[in-house]
Amino acid sequence: MYPEKKLTIGILAHVDAGKTSLTECLLFTSGATKNRGSVDKGSAITDGLALEKSRGISIKTATVDFVWQDTHINIVDTPGHIDFSAEVDRALSVLDLVILVVSAVEGVQAHTLNLWESIRERQLPVLVFMNKIDRIGADLEQVFIDFEKDLGAQLFALNYGDNSQPDAPKVVDFGNMHPYPSTPIIDKSLENLAELDEAFLEDYLEGNTHDLLEIFEKAKLQIQAQQLIGLLFGSAKINLGIQALLDQITTLFIPKSIPQDTPSAKVFRMEYDNKAGRLAYVRLYSGSLKNKDTIWSQRLEKTIKINQIFQRKLGKLEPIRQLAAGQIGMMTFSDLVLAGDVLGTSTFDEGFNTISQSVLSVQAVAESEKDYQKLGEAIEILNIEDPQLEFQWYKAEKEFQLKILGPIQTEVLKDSLANRFGISANFLPPKVIYKETPKQSTEGYVRYWMPKPCWAIMTFLIEPAPLGSGVNFTSKVRTSDVSMKYQNEVKRAVPWSLRQGIKGWEVTDINITLIEGEEHTVHSNPGDFLLATPMGILRGLELADTDLLEPMYAFQIKANQELLGAIASDLNQMNAQINPPTFDGDFFTLTGRVPVEKAMDYGIKFSATTSGKGRLKLTLDGYEKTLTTDEKIRPYKGVSPLDEAQWILHNRGAFKAEDRQR
Repeated sequence: MYPEKKLTIGILAHVDAGKTSLTECLLFTSGATKNRGSVDKGSAITDGLALEKSRGISIKTATVDFVWQDTHINIVDTPGHIDFSAEVDRALSVLDLVILVVSAVEGVQAHTLNLWESIRERQLPVLVFMNKIDRIGADLEQVFIDFEKDLGAQLFALNYGDNSQPDAPKVVDFGNMHPYPSTPIIDKSLENLAELDEAFLEDYLEGNTHDLLEIFEKAKLQIQAQQLIGLLFGSAKINLGIQALLDQITTLFIPKSIPQDTPSAKVFRMEYDNKAGRLAYVRLYSGSLKNKDTIWSQRLEKTIKINQIFQRKLGKLEPIRQLAAGQIGMMTFSDLVLAGDVLGTSTFDEGFNTISQSVLSVQAVAESEKDYQKLGEAIEILNIEDPQLEFQWYKAEKEFQLKILGPIQTEVLKDSLANRFGISANFLPPKVIYKETPKQSTEGYVRYWMPKPCWAIMTFLIEPAPLGSGVNFTSKVRTSDVSMKYQNEVKRAVPWSLRQGIKGWEVTDINITLIEGEEHTVHSNPGDFLLATPMGILRGLELADTDLLEPMYAFQIKANQELLGAIASDLNQMNAQINPPTFDGDFFTLTGRVPVEKAMDYGIKFSATTSGKGRLKLTLDGYEKTLTTDEKIRPYKGVSPLDEAQWILHNRGAFKAEDRQR
């Protein structure tokens, strides 16, 4: 019997900070496992993939659960490498609380900043666990100071890490901190509390800080209000500070809930299981669900049936009869559900920024021609699991194109294809994803009236728009000329008309206005306007010509001052826009913008230059016009709307079957 109180907690961190090791400690300390799994030995429960075990990194989000005191806790262990941040984005949508793990040795890393921005944007409660306090080089005070400064957070130490004796590090409960009254960590914690609590401010100024238990209770109120960020010290490697973390999790935080009896759930991950098939990871917020129940799918706009419900018990998939509110389960459905789907009638906050966006594309190639069809089908499955791959299968060219976040992702894809599907495939070097925008204003005219029955005549005004403005469509045509039902089809066709421009890239920063149009009372039908819209828009783009837009990174660099000259020289060679540096002690911070194409591989060089002790944060920061060269132009994939005869032959009668689903 599960306890009534249930919490869903995400473990987030920069790669190698110790997320998975911490998860194993939580399972062991709670009694859910008899032995602690080890990342180094490949025995971690949440690292189920062969590549995860061999490389010692998390690639996929994993879920486990256990009970501590009176609380049932779902743990979502997420990948730490930025190449897999899409997994983290999806996990964040179902969490009650985040445990942000920071290494006491490496400190605040670039990806820590990315994670922190996403956590705060979603206003998720967070506890910080400073791990590895037993390691050589651990500097607890400096990491504490850096965290507050770099992340703009006010921390409060809920325990104290004492590593003054390297062979015997320990953590001290807050109520027993009397021997450590003047340490910078405790002083700053008390100062942060005093800024938020007027009653305590008076005691603080008068030096009346002896009642630590009373202070602790005041701090907990501010942490619950998300004004202070609770910090705990420990070491997952030696199981230090883990019980204190569990105690604070269960006493400080209240789970999200939806006060209703009807089921309400969210899908946050998709996975294929060899036996069960397509599994949807679901967090249930209200009500209960049983096998063979039905539930409303907001994306599909219909009721769908639950075939089976499972849960993972220490890594093993086990069938269950019913899922209760607050629990996480894996379900198979009668229809295709996707990560991010909302089930039931409740609404959830949406529209958050992603941690990282794909600006690179790769082409997958089967080593054996006989595996061509199998490879396409396998990647379609991987694309359902990770929709950000945005898989495109260009059958005429026999090409498979995917979007990726980084080169490690292709290694994982290759491993998945080999181990899961038995397909040997290679990936060509990644290429930057450019975009197009019209150079000037012009008109695109289309007359589609043969062979009958068909009739769609339109003129589009094509205009360049400001950078970053996206796509804007308006119509100035009277409904007496083109009825609203046909104009709606034109509007619906615009986004996929712009998927490929005249240079082969998606078109953006464009204003499109339907300024003239004509329908026929007998021969017109909705498919005519769907078919004709890309023809008219592409003709307009051909007349206007287009500029190429290249993606830009905003960079933030922190390193020792003695490296400023070498790093600035590297940035200048990459045509970076560099802002004046700022200095703090022996360190400098440098910000600016740099083309993605130039900076794709800079992380490796930067790490070598700084001996791994610098920080490089790269964030997609819009697009800028760039010089058009032959190697940046790619041919149109599939049948081009500019080839009028082939376009009509190819699409006539096919829109209802295919493109209406776009």
